[in-house]
Amino acid sequence: MPRPPMPPGAWGQITVTRAGSGTLEASARYVYFSGRVARIRARGPSIQSARTALVRKLQALNGAEAAEGDLTPVTTVAELAVFWLQEKEAQRVSPNSLKAYRGTVMNQVVPVIGERRLRDCRTSVLDRVIKDRAASGFSPTMLRKVLHAMFDVAVRHDVMASNPVRAVARISRPRREIEYLDMAQIQDVRRLIDASSGRARPGPRPTNDLKDAVDLILGTGCRIGETGALIYAEIDLGAANPTLTVSGTIITETGVGTFRQPWTKSSAGYRTLYVPPFAVEILLRRQVDNHANPHGAVFPTRRGTWRQVSNWERMWNRVVDHTDYDWVTFHTFRRSVATLIDREVGLEAAQAQLGHEDSDITRDYYVHKASVAPDLTAQLEKFRPAN
Repeated sequence: MPRPPMPPGAWGQITVTRAGSGTLEASARYVYFSGRVARIRARGPSIQSARTALVRKLQALNGAEAAEGDLTPVTTVAELAVFWLQEKEAQRVSPNSLKAYRGTVMNQVVPVIGERRLRDCRTSVLDRVIKDRAASGFSPTMLRKVLHAMFDVAVRHDVMASNPVRAVARISRPRREIEYLDMAQIQDVRRLIDASSGRARPGPRPTNDLKDAVDLILGTGCRIGETGALIYAEIDLGAANPTLTVSGTIITETGVGTFRQPWTKSSAGYRTLYVPPFAVEILLRRQVDNHANPHGAVFPTRRGTWRQVSNWERMWNRVVDHTDYDWVTFHTFRRSVATLIDREVGLEAAQAQLGHEDSDITRDYYVHKASVAPDLTAQLEKFRPAN
């Protein structure tokens, strides 16, 4: 049976022969990336040194003759990162996600292992990188996600047999308490907003935008980006049961500006929600009182443009800074909505209202709730003390 051909990057049996001047020559047949086979030679004063010199030479050749842009074992991690980010751009990943990926690559990957060759990226190396960055205060979750996706590309291009990130140890973090607001606290926060709006300060006269946005988040469970992207064309206030459709979010992109992205964070985020009466009143008032704008936006700026999410956050920080509620963010209101719905209706209803693809996300990160054990009182009653 004929011997199967060697794949590119492989070499055959190493033979050692005597060369002139008392040296020894090691040689082996090597298969280049193109499939071309050539005999490679190296010399040394002893059999072992000649073999070692040849192996190093063969390893250095791995990936030679590859076309420009091809991934090979000698491709650097930085080059792999560029290749992966270009794939993400071609896949039309959302600008916010792409921005987060680029930030992780430029701040956590390239400065640490950017010049390392793919052939030298073992699990132990990547395990140490993730642990070191976590110890420095960076998020290990995002770093692991990015590295895993990058090395998946290397596997898909036959550069690596398996993904070295897959076996990296997970870093356990203490479970964080889910912070939410009860009804009394929500009224306190509303009073803070009113007090802030009535405070004299230079500049344009304050509007009800922030108060209305907070109340609409409480009335719908929407993200602040989704709330800022609401348009009247997708709100039906005349129906017996008024609804609004969440179909986009606000994005700010360098070189482009601030715009309404006509799709949500995930497919589950595209949803139609029933609007409670107090939120209907807000939407009707804004529709009557606000000047028309070219987008039909519920929350346009004074110039009729889209408001950046960072501007919403700046407005909010002015309200809660140096108060007992400086820990509250727009996401706190979403958690409050999720907690209320879970308690009074159920987890699946909370998941649907918030637009999560997986109920685990709702349960683990949004609902303030202790796990409920089954009713075992009949069994436990057997421990009653004897009279």
